[in-house]
Amino acid sequence: MNKHLVIVMLLAAISLNAWADNSSDTTDIERKQPAHWSHLPIWGDKARELGYELPIPVGLNLYYNKQSVAYDAKDNFNLGLTGSGLFNKLNANVVIPADDVIITGEDESIQLRADAWVLPFLNIYGLAGYTKGHKDILADLSNAEVMINGSVTSNGLNMVLPIPIEYTAYNVGLGAVLAGQAEVIPGMHPFIFTGVAAFTNSWTTTTDSTIQTYIGSIRMGQRYDVGGDKLAFLVGYNYQMINQKIGGNYEFKTALGALNIDYDVHLVSSESHNMSVSMVYDFGPKDEWNVFIEYGFLNWDQVLLSVGRRF
Repeated sequence: MNKHLVIVMLLAAISLNAWADNSSDTTDIERKQPAHWSHLPIWGDKARELGYELPIPVGLNLYYNKQSVAYDAKDNFNLGLTGSGLFNKLNANVVIPADDVIITGEDESIQLRADAWVLPFLNIYGLAGYTKGHKDILADLSNAEVMINGSVTSNGLNMVLPIPIEYTAYNVGLGAVLAGQAEVIPGMHPFIFTGVAAFTNSWTTTTDSTIQTYIGSIRMGQRYDVGGDKLAFLVGYNYQMINQKIGGNYEFKTALGALNIDYDVHLVSSESHNMSVSMVYDFGPKDEWNVFIEYGFLNWDQVLLSVGRRF
C-alpha cells in the first residue's frame, strides 16, 4: 500500500546487496563474477575492472508489509442518511467539516517485486500485490450542515458517528534505486547509501476507492562479511504520502433502528516523514538469497519483511 505498500519503496532497500568492498584482486573478482546471461548491468565489466563486486543483476522478492497510519480529511466529509425503524422516514444530507473528522487505518499487504540492475548504481523494479485494510472514521456531527427531508438546519446533530470501512485492494507500482558507497572516515569500513523513489496505484474491491502512494527514502549503513555471507545494518529516513478517495455504503445499527450511510471522503496521510532501522542478510553459494527486515517508527508504525532470490 496504503501503505502497501508501501510499502513499496522500502522494498528497494534490498538493493543494498549491490555494494561490497573494493578489492585489489580484480582477477579473482572476474573469476567469481562472469558476465551475466542478461548482459546487465550496462558498464558492469568496467565496474568489475575497477574492483567492485556487483550483485546478480535480476531478482524476485516477496514482501509482507503492515502499517498503522493516521489520516486527515482533505475536504468536507459528505454523508447521505436514510433509515429503517424509527428512522424510516429519514432522508438527510450531511456535510461535515474536515476538522471534525478523525481517521485511523491499518493495512497488511503482500507484494511480489521483480527488479534489475540496469547500471552498476541504478536498479529499477516493478511490483504487484494484494492489500487488506480498514479505516476507522469518527465523524462529529455537532458542526455539520444538515438537510433533513428537504429542510436545512445549521445546528447539526449532537452525536459522533463511527464509520468502520473494510476493504481489499490490488495494486501495481514502479520504482528506482540509486546506490553507492563511500569511505566517510579514512581507514573505516565504507558506508553504503541508497536513495529510492516509487509510486503505486491501488484499486479496492469492496469500496469505490482508489489509492495512490508516493514513497521516497534515504538509507545509510555498513555491511559486513559473516562467514561467506553478508550482513548489513542501516538507518533511514522515509517519506510516504497516501492519497485516497473513498465512497461507499455502511449500515449503522441502533436499538431504535438502522441508519444507511452513503459516504464520500477524500483523505490523505496525516504524517509523511518517518524513521527506520533495517537489516539485510545475503546468503547462499553466490549470495543469491536475501532476507530483509525493517521497522519504521516516529510518526507511524510499520513492519516490513522480505525474502528474495537473484537469478
